[in-house]
Amino acid sequence: MMFSLNTNSIRSVLKQRGARAISPADLPKYTMDQFGLRAINFSTDQLAGLTPKDLEKIRDTGDRVGCSCLLLSQSDPLPLGEVRGDVALEAVERMTRVVKAASLMGCNAVSVGIKSKDSDEAFEQAVESMKHVLQAADRAEINVLIAPSTGLTEDTERLTDLLKGIGGFRIGTMPDFDTAAKTGDGVSYLKKLTPYASVVNASTLGFTIPESESGSKKADEKEEETDDGLSGLDALAAELEGMLMEDDPVPVHEGYDLPQLVGAIAAVGFDGTISIDYQGDGDETLGVMHSKEAIEEALAALKE
Repeated sequence: MMFSLNTNSIRSVLKQRGARAISPADLPKYTMDQFGLRAINFSTDQLAGLTPKDLEKIRDTGDRVGCSCLLLSQSDPLPLGEVRGDVALEAVERMTRVVKAASLMGCNAVSVGIKSKDSDEAFEQAVESMKHVLQAADRAEINVLIAPSTGLTEDTERLTDLLKGIGGFRIGTMPDFDTAAKTGDGVSYLKKLTPYASVVNASTLGFTIPESESGSKKADEKEEETDDGLSGLDALAAELEGMLMEDDPVPVHEGYDLPQLVGAIAAVGFDGTISIDYQGDGDETLGVMHSKEAIEEALAALKE
């Protein structure tokens, strides 16, 4: 397995202004420098207003620093199963544009959620819509991953039936840890969907650091530091220096049993990409670091 960074984890980084300002084109370098991750996943709403040249710049920056763009996610679920009017057609056209943007960025996949109630009519319309999306994806040599959401794709068997109805080797799923946990049986959920996945979204909610010689502490605690004379990526790097000590205890995830879900995807032989998506409070960059460390520890424990 390899890791990638879901840029939703560090949304506040893109909101920085002045000397700390960072653009989407800076994120591959930021991802490589801060986390040592060689892949990054973007969300479409982070690219609003960018030109094709801007998207190519993201690709070129990633190639230069060794952190490639892996996946572009459609931010909001689309009504690809809507049977009324031209709503589904407009959703297909939207996803066709997403595929083109992903191609410019050098991604090998896109993801989309399907916003639709579960009915036979919606199912058939979603199959037809997704086949049209796959036509554009085939031309661009890009895979299409369905991110499960409420409604039509909420039930695992219903989603796998949808995949079979769509057909083709470029269609798959992108299951999510938090979504899996909320079903009440996250292990079973992931074991059913992960065989169809090339990317699993590891959404994490927060961490506690167990007691050590320095006493107990929360993962979102952050010491005040000064970085006079530094700007952009250098300023952020200075903030993080010293935040994590190599002998610190492994962070413990809050909200659901993270090692259990990691074990579920490993149990079905998943060898794709784990996309780190920190959704908790506090310092986002530190949250990503703790997510990576906790998942690595869970994978290491499975080998013991």
